[in-house]
Amino acid sequence: MDESLINSAIQLRNDIQAINEFLLKGLAPEDAQLQLVAKSCVLLGELDDTLEQLKDTASCK
Repeated sequence: MDESLINSAIQLRNDIQAINEFLLKGLAPEDAQLQLVAKSCVLLGELDDTLEQLKDTASCK
């Protein structure tokens, strides 16, 4: 498997987890929370794309 894709997926997952943990604390103002939710959605899309690439890479071998 492509190690860079695996590392990218792990980093995206860690970033999403950090955002979610921060949001659960409820410390940010509402507009900042909305921006963080949007960023989390973008990261989830990127993670989905990365996992699809990993799946394609694995199925080709």
